[in-house]
Amino acid sequence: MRDILEQITFMDKWHSDTVAINYRDEEMTYRELNLYSSKLATLIKDSEKPIVLYGHMSPYMIVGMIASMKAGIGYVPIDISIPLERIEHIIEKVEPSFIFNTTGNLLKDIQIKQITIEECIEVQINIDGMNRIKDKDTVYTIFTSGSTGLPKGVQISYESLMDFTNWMLQLNKLGNYSMWLNQAPFSFDLSVMSIYPCLMTGGTLQLVDKKMIEKPKQLYDLLNNKDVETWVSTPSFLEMCLLLPEFNQACHPKLKQFFFCGEVLSHKTAQKLLNLFEDSTIYNTYGPTEATVAVTSIQITQDILNQFNPLPIGSVRPNSQLKLTDNGELVIIGKSVSQGYLKDEEKHNKVFKNIDGKLNYFTGDKAEFHDGYWFIQGRIDFQIKINGYRMELEEIELVLEQLPEVLQAVITPIKKGEKVQYLHATVIPANPKIEDVNEMIMHLKHELKIHLPEYMIPRNFSFVDDLPLTANGKLDRNKVSEGLKS
Repeated sequence: MRDILEQITFMDKWHSDTVAINYRDEEMTYRELNLYSSKLATLIKDSEKPIVLYGHMSPYMIVGMIASMKAGIGYVPIDISIPLERIEHIIEKVEPSFIFNTTGNLLKDIQIKQITIEECIEVQINIDGMNRIKDKDTVYTIFTSGSTGLPKGVQISYESLMDFTNWMLQLNKLGNYSMWLNQAPFSFDLSVMSIYPCLMTGGTLQLVDKKMIEKPKQLYDLLNNKDVETWVSTPSFLEMCLLLPEFNQACHPKLKQFFFCGEVLSHKTAQKLLNLFEDSTIYNTYGPTEATVAVTSIQITQDILNQFNPLPIGSVRPNSQLKLTDNGELVIIGKSVSQGYLKDEEKHNKVFKNIDGKLNYFTGDKAEFHDGYWFIQGRIDFQIKINGYRMELEEIELVLEQLPEVLQAVITPIKKGEKVQYLHATVIPANPKIEDVNEMIMHLKHELKIHLPEYMIPRNFSFVDDLPLTANGKLDRNKVSEGLKS
């Protein structure tokens, strides 16, 4: 089987005019992708450090990825939404020789050579001395965006990337030359789930930018004008799209395949999607950045929905293994596991442990295995204590979201100092026109008391039309919390 670079060469030779990447009105063919990536590789081939790719949804970000593989140095994607302080921290860690700036505006006060798109296009190709990427080399380093502290640089090898991509090709049921939708910024590893399976099947990568997410009308127009066939996104992004008019199989007959990762796919959301796209294949997948995007999958069918609530994350992929610690923490072993955190030995040693000659990644997720599938039960560190009672916030959210009156819910602990005083529920109601708010709150509390102990019932409720998303398309819990303080 061809690897990524061999596939790009193959497509240039035999399908050169096929569109590889589409972004708004901008198209890039496989011939152009191969050409421009060779030009950029010429500029960076003498570097021994990864190239930083700076931008948002420009097709030239993909050019930078392929060029970094041709030059054998790998890449570090940085989205324009990342604050300057974090950019400086990442650059300090990576120590790059070059930044490929795809925005048209140079980063200020950065003492690293910034290559522009114009410079890339003008250079003459010279492949002398170019050493392409090898299996054990780091192909990309993605800095995870934690809510506190500095981000960690997760290093993924080319071997791990190819192992993941080949697994995705096994799951893919639409074959070659289809259109894949990518919602995630390139600095979020969910984008890997669409980029490389799409390119490896000679498909067209359809990019969705943050303005489309902020203005759903633009997204609505895109979906009506493009024949998207494979969908890759977070569940939160899908939930927003489910509110769009005519988001159904009749209006989008070619949309036949969905992949979800990055968050919990709720039973209610999956059922609604299956009702609207009953002939489509829907995959729920799970995996941290440290394990090359995803390590488990399950096809969500009506039988699965009838049998399980909450939904399982499925079965482990080939060449990876899962196990549980005594306290139920999920541990990942195998080809999917990252090489570790870049220049961060203390954080690395906390979660990466060499056991019997194999690198084990301790996820921090609670899990269990039953009925032939794996299930995630929340974060070990996502617990709070009120009046001595320990509880999982996600458990309360799950119960709320199973109620017919609720589309989505977020539970926020309200603190005084470091001590949690009470819980606040922020709810998107199924019917936005609530006749009597107090009556609705009383009803929700009554329903919660049927399933949960008294100490887990939120004291306060607020009702909203939508919930904020991060730049990655995940639910932004910090903004929800900030909104309660203001």
